[in-house]
Amino acid sequence: MTPPTPTLIQELQAHPEDADRLMRAACAALRNGPASPAPPDADALRAGLARMADAGLDAVLQRLLDDAPRGRVTDGIAALLRPPELAWDEAQEIDWAVRHWEACRAAGQLDEELAADFGEYWRRLEWSALRQHLALLGQGHPEERRLLAFSVKTASRYVALAPLKRAMEARFPEFFELGFSLR
Repeated sequence: MTPPTPTLIQELQAHPEDADRLMRAACAALRNGPASPAPPDADALRAGLARMADAGLDAVLQRLLDDAPRGRVTDGIAALLRPPELAWDEAQEIDWAVRHWEACRAAGQLDEELAADFGEYWRRLEWSALRQHLALLGQGHPEERRLLAFSVKTASRYVALAPLKRAMEARFPEFFELGFSLR
């Protein structure tokens, strides 16, 4: 995971009116920088999943691991769009992701499947973010509520993650109540 720098997080928190400019610059730096490191490993994901349920999430773990090698191109942008310290409206996340995806396509940085379909790119981005959030939850990150909320959002969206959603509903029902917000 390549988390946003503490300086970027501080700037975004202090100057939310400059978020678009700051995030576009961070995305450009991401495209021009070194490749993202490998996604979290099985032990890190297992520790995060243990926060959701004592057992029964092996299939989810395997799905997250199976997508890991293909998700590397989305790890950096996932860390930028969904850091534990901040949350934006999904429309804003998608706007930044589309712009990043288009620039990566133009630069030839995506494989054929990702270059052809933003929907698939977005799914992998969300799964990359989920892997990162689970790893942070397993480490006892202080922004637990936001990480759980991000995890609920992703687990609720994909059929393959239904066991995780059910486990989270049982352990954290407050995240499924009407009107819950990431902010």
